[in-house]
Amino acid sequence: MIRSILLPLADGAQWSAAREYAFWLARKEGSRVRGLALIDVKSYEMPVLGAADGFMPSVVAPPLDESRALLDELTAAARERLAEFEREFSARGLSVSTEIKTGIPGEIVCREAVAHDIVVMSRSGYERVQEARIDPLVQSVIRGSLRPVLVAGHTFREIGHILVAYDGSIHAARALGVAAELGSREGVRTTLVNIAQSKESGLETLIQAEAYLYHHGVAPQKKVVIGWRPSDLICELVVSTGADLLVMGAYGHRPIREMIFGSTTERVLSHCGASVVLQS
Repeated sequence: MIRSILLPLADGAQWSAAREYAFWLARKEGSRVRGLALIDVKSYEMPVLGAADGFMPSVVAPPLDESRALLDELTAAARERLAEFEREFSARGLSVSTEIKTGIPGEIVCREAVAHDIVVMSRSGYERVQEARIDPLVQSVIRGSLRPVLVAGHTFREIGHILVAYDGSIHAARALGVAAELGSREGVRTTLVNIAQSKESGLETLIQAEAYLYHHGVAPQKKVVIGWRPSDLICELVVSTGADLLVMGAYGHRPIREMIFGSTTERVLSHCGASVVLQS
C-alpha cells in the first residue's frame, strides 16, 4: 500500500503535473503527502574566485554575513512556498506535512525517501538554470533512492492503463511491486512487455513477472516486441497503446550501472512525454 508520498517541491509548468499525481495518489490511497523544500548548500556557500589584494586569483569563501543573509532569504521563500502548498492540499481534504531541508539535495531526497513508499518528482524545475532535459536532481534520486520514483510527464493523466517494461533485471523485478500496487486497482489494466530478439525468449523472460502480478490480483496482457533499441520501442509502445503510466527498472543488466545514468532510462525520460515510475 502507498501510505506515504514524498514530494520535493520544484518550479515551472512540469511541477504542476507532479503535484497533481501526488494529489491523485493520496486521494486514491488515503495517503499522507510530505512536501519537502530543498535549499542547496551550494547556493549560499559556493566558493568564489578572488583575493584581498587582487594580485593572484584564489578560491575563497563568501563573507559569513553574506552567506547568512542569503540563507535567511532562501529559507523565508521556502516557508512561503510550503505554506501555499499546504493550503492547496488541505483544501482538497488531504493529509499533508511540510519541511525544509538544507544540504546536498540528492542526498537529502534519497535519505528522506526511506521513510516513504514513493517519491514523486517533475522532470525539471529543481535547478535555477535549467540546461538538461532531465534535471540533475532527478537523475541523482533515481540512482540513489531505495523507493520507486514517479517522474511526472508533461501533463497529468489519471492512471487507467499501465505499461510495464520488463527485461528480467533485478531493477525491473523490484519495479513489479509498484506495478502490482497500482495495477490491482479497479478499472486499471496492465500490459507487460519485453523487448527481445525472438518471441520465444521474450515470453520466457515474462513468465516470472506475469506470475508475480497474477499473485497480486493483476492479470496483464503480454506483449513481446522484436527489436534492438529498447528506448525507442518503449516510447513507441507508450503512444501506440495509449498507456497513462510506464513502469520500468532504472537500469538493465549492465554492470557499469553504478557509474552512469542508465542509457535506456535517460532516453525514455528525454523523449517520452508520459509519466514513468522507475525503480533502482
